[in-house]
Amino acid sequence: MDMTYFEGQTAFLEDYQKVAKTGSIDSEQVIDKVMEQLNKPTPDDNLYYILPGEDTANGLAVRFPFRKELIALDNEATVSTQFFYEGSPYEYEVAEDEQL
Repeated sequence: MDMTYFEGQTAFLEDYQKVAKTGSIDSEQVIDKVMEQLNKPTPDDNLYYILPGEDTANGLAVRFPFRKELIALDNEATVSTQFFYEGSPYEYEVAEDEQL
């Protein structure tokens, strides 16, 4: 996969692979799930991708932190949304988040 959907995508995929249950991952499917969750409205602007416990090696849900910025691309005031993976630390949760 050569397309970049968010900044820090390579680091995210490396971190994801460390905690995911399966050894090999389909990067495109993972990124699709991440983007779907990040594009959902959040009440407090805290962005996370949550990997459910059944998909992790240790059985606990893992939260990957992201942030979102609005970026002006040109003089015509075209604004786009860009997501950034903020990296670790991960927060291991005992209970699944309602966002799933």
